[in-house]
Amino acid sequence: MLPRAMPASPSPLGPANARFLAALLLGALALCAAYAALVLGQATYADVRALGRITFHNGYYDYLPVRVSAAEFARAQQLALGGAGALALAAALAGAGRRGRRQLGALAAETRAAGAGAWHTLAGLPSAQRWAAGASLALLTGARLFFGLVKAYHPDEIAGYDFFVRPGLLAVSSFYPVPNNHVLANTLSWLFFQVSPDLWFTLRLPVLLTATAGTGALFAGLVRFGTFRAALVALTPFAWLQLSLYHAVAGRGYWLLMTLAGVHFLALVALRARPQAPRVAWAALLASGILGCYTVPAFAYVVASASGYLGLGCLGRRDWAGLGRAVAVGAGIGAGAALLYAPLLLLSGWRLLLANGYVASRPWPVFAHALPAFAWFTEGTLAGQRTVGALAFGAGLGAFGWLLWGPAGARLAPDLRAAVRRLGLPALWFVLLPYALLAVQRVLPPERVLLYKALYFFVLVGLVVDAGLRARPGPWGPRLAGLALGLFVAYQTYTMCYLVAANRRYVGATWRAFDWLATQPPGRVLVGNNESSLHFLFLAHYRTPGRRWQFDTSAQPGVRYRYVVVPPDYQGPYRPPRPARPAYHDGVDDIYALPAPGQPVGHDPLFD
Repeated sequence: MLPRAMPASPSPLGPANARFLAALLLGALALCAAYAALVLGQATYADVRALGRITFHNGYYDYLPVRVSAAEFARAQQLALGGAGALALAAALAGAGRRGRRQLGALAAETRAAGAGAWHTLAGLPSAQRWAAGASLALLTGARLFFGLVKAYHPDEIAGYDFFVRPGLLAVSSFYPVPNNHVLANTLSWLFFQVSPDLWFTLRLPVLLTATAGTGALFAGLVRFGTFRAALVALTPFAWLQLSLYHAVAGRGYWLLMTLAGVHFLALVALRARPQAPRVAWAALLASGILGCYTVPAFAYVVASASGYLGLGCLGRRDWAGLGRAVAVGAGIGAGAALLYAPLLLLSGWRLLLANGYVASRPWPVFAHALPAFAWFTEGTLAGQRTVGALAFGAGLGAFGWLLWGPAGARLAPDLRAAVRRLGLPALWFVLLPYALLAVQRVLPPERVLLYKALYFFVLVGLVVDAGLRARPGPWGPRLAGLALGLFVAYQTYTMCYLVAANRRYVGATWRAFDWLATQPPGRVLVGNNESSLHFLFLAHYRTPGRRWQFDTSAQPGVRYRYVVVPPDYQGPYRPPRPARPAYHDGVDDIYALPAPGQPVGHDPLFD
């Protein structure tokens, strides 16, 4: 999977250019520290105290206590400002002088050359290929826009809006009571919120723009380092994959994560493929790593994959200087992300940042027993069909192995053979290595956490399809490949339509229940439906900001409730005794209006 050991060779960045790496690392850390200082500096202690009054939802309504005193917060502001200044001074010194300016000038020149090279690669495509790529992107963007307009808002989206974006920059950057806060994505939403608080504009438009730009950038990179056909075959199923399509619509951070994961991967490929211009690749690797970790902490899987591939490659070539640089950049990614998270660590703490129940460590026997089913369904989902998609995943890996190590590899055209080595080997590594990391952690994360892996799998598929079409030229090969892609897209679109319709019915019923409740006389409300309680909290802030609501998710001893909201099939202690009938019924929520001044409702500790 990795290059065979080679004699020691000069590293792309020689010892004289270590100044560049120092300036790059210090500059990145200075920017991260400056942003943390900005977040803390623009806030007052009253803003900090306000975080403790934000009602969040984690199965029940709760508050995050503020444990930082005014004096401690003032010291943190001073420390952040001083640290940012010290790092900025160190970066300026590293980039000063003739050698420093020469390195920074070389970085600028390489950046312009990389952009021009990608543009010339795309512009140099035959008109038919440019038309196919443009039409594919237009159709994909239209589908994303359509689903973004018709899909109801998921609880995670409205939680992000209500708990983090709406309260302000300090909340976005430091308030982390539940792992819904994808900080960088919510920061982008906060910027859009400054223009308009409209829900679609704040949540959906940033994701649509990110996904569109990310798709174009990933396609350009894959064409640059591979072939047009492999890039088109890779990006089409990846972008139309139902889970990918969903996250290109929902106001969360996963498409931003996938874009940055693709940039991180392409930066690694560039380091290996174009050693004569390494500065821009190192800069892209560092920046995408820091920003990815600041989007979702699970981006550490991507960083570990890239660092491991780089490190083992350097060991195979006995490139000790290159190994040192890979370690330094990996450490810089960790340090930069930690600096960006500094406000969060100050006000929420490490424990909450890492205490994600979705990725909780399991006892080894439990993990080992569940791993086969987890791998089957996860890879099936990432291949396009949860139940049987793992068969396609296995077939794709097997076909790529045959292409790489079988006799077919020797007959490949030079450009495709180079693409298989340049893109295929690291893609295979990125697909498989996360399982070793999961085994070390003993965690089985949700499929969305590993969704980024689908890109690398479809890169392998794209290379295999390109090789197959070249091996058997003629009109039928492209037609069959196009038919297969069309069927895949149709199936994923149908699945998305089905899920969107079901989601619209459920969320629409919940919002109509709130609208009915808003027309009734004020009174304390007991919401025994978990998801409805989250929607009701959001709608109270978004639709009726001038009304003071009193919601409880569990019955408080001695409290008389005017309204009780429970699912239709609910049989617990909150349902008023028969023959009481709901005053409102919609199939999702039954709302009982109790006679004023209300009736006592029993206390159920299970809802505490």
